[in-house]
Amino acid sequence: MPSHQPWYHDNITRSKAEDLLSKAARDGSFLIRDSESIQGAYALCVLYQNCVYTYRILPNEDKKLSVQASEGVPIRFFTMLPELVEAYHSPNMGLVTHLQYPVQREEEVEEEQESNNHPPQLPPRNFTADGKESESKTSEQATKSLLDTYLTRLQHIDLSTLSEEHQMAVQEYFTSSICLDADQVQNGNPNLPGLKKLILAVCKNLNSEISRILPALEVFHRALDQQLSPGIGPKPILADSGQSMSSRLEQLTKLLYSIEDKAKSSVFEAVGYDGGHRKSLIPVVLFEVKQESLGISTKMVLKVDVESGKIYFKKSKDGPEDKYFVHNKILQLVKSQKMHTKLVIVVETEKEKILRKEFVFDDRKKREGFCQLLQLMKNKHSEKPEPDMITVFVGTWNMGNASPPGDINSWFHCKGLGKTRDDTANHIPHDVYVIGTQEDPLGEREWSDIVKNVLRKITNISFKQVAIHTLWNIRIIVLAKPEHENRISHVFSDSVKTGIANTLGNKGAVGVSFMFNGTSFGFVNSHLTSGSEKKL
Repeated sequence: MPSHQPWYHDNITRSKAEDLLSKAARDGSFLIRDSESIQGAYALCVLYQNCVYTYRILPNEDKKLSVQASEGVPIRFFTMLPELVEAYHSPNMGLVTHLQYPVQREEEVEEEQESNNHPPQLPPRNFTADGKESESKTSEQATKSLLDTYLTRLQHIDLSTLSEEHQMAVQEYFTSSICLDADQVQNGNPNLPGLKKLILAVCKNLNSEISRILPALEVFHRALDQQLSPGIGPKPILADSGQSMSSRLEQLTKLLYSIEDKAKSSVFEAVGYDGGHRKSLIPVVLFEVKQESLGISTKMVLKVDVESGKIYFKKSKDGPEDKYFVHNKILQLVKSQKMHTKLVIVVETEKEKILRKEFVFDDRKKREGFCQLLQLMKNKHSEKPEPDMITVFVGTWNMGNASPPGDINSWFHCKGLGKTRDDTANHIPHDVYVIGTQEDPLGEREWSDIVKNVLRKITNISFKQVAIHTLWNIRIIVLAKPEHENRISHVFSDSVKTGIANTLGNKGAVGVSFMFNGTSFGFVNSHLTSGSEKKL
């Protein structure tokens, strides 16, 4: 146990430590707490650019302490914590920034304020060599620069279209209230009270109008909801006037989108409209192979016709098609483990005789593509009520706050890093598509429409949206083939914030889980700061 130090916080939780650092709101603020997972170890928590970075302080066999910092920085050992803290006040020690401002325990700060009648002390200032208060000066310069920027922009904007009341509200904010908001942020309050006041003033009539129309939309939404039996279900959710304006607008927008989707779904289903697209047709695919017989290698062509449910054995591309097997006569595919291009096809003849035909493909991907086509063919023509196998496409994309290019079709054809598919299997649509995006600038509806349109274009299938969940600019969307709609149940989605003090959603994760018949699926899309501190 280290001796009493202002920066040592004993066994406080990680979230409490992050909360204290967020209140300090100064780069270089730090504290040390006991590790929650390793006995005898500590956690060094440092604030930098509104993010809390945590480094483990581990003891070795001789009970000397070292910090797990950046790779490439020599490891240094210290006998006591104060010695370690003193060393890491120096820059370039492997931390995100050097230690500058120790954060005291909350009870110590309260005791200091109660023990004397003097006003509370200002936070320590960083004096330069000539005695000027550089931090205060920098802060004032930043606020003035912010004010000048927006006043200049305002001069080039025509405000004549606004009412006199709104003109005064906007001008008042950019001439004075924005400075007060900047001061609030520097003091650890990120709520921007001046901005909230402006939005309430401008949206005064909108707020009352939302309160008036939301109940009617809720009732309409309930009537369209096919999952509810008549007279059963939750009561309409009326908006709370205490909500922020952005929350109420988001609620209204989502409700309108949901009403539109449910109405389209009901009407389309009633009249048998499939979106104007034909069913997906898988083209015929040819595979050039070699057949070994009595030590002699013979070239052959395997023709797979998924739609008719037949596989043809031909001596050449243009040869006769008199020798074929129907899907229910293909009994087994046996992949050679020693030779990754070899495949044995077990078939049943008309006389109920079992034959084993051995083929060698050009490469492993060709063999895999052939097997996937045959599996699709058997599923398509199977008399079983449920599929034996489904495929799932999982994609992740950090969009960098930029809109997607006009054509993203190729992404949905990509083969990924797992079980790669041959080009011949590119046109086989997956059963489920799961797309995770980070730093996504689009709205939920806009991104959902883009993905659906791309899938409709490349597969001729109108995929159904299973779920979509967004946390700030982190999003996950799950879509499935229409025939699987009744096989999917127990859909849940949620999010976890891991931004500063675990309250900001600029970092974190979104997840969706569901049941496909008797199999559970779960997908998590995360966008975290560097390191593994927030994984759990």
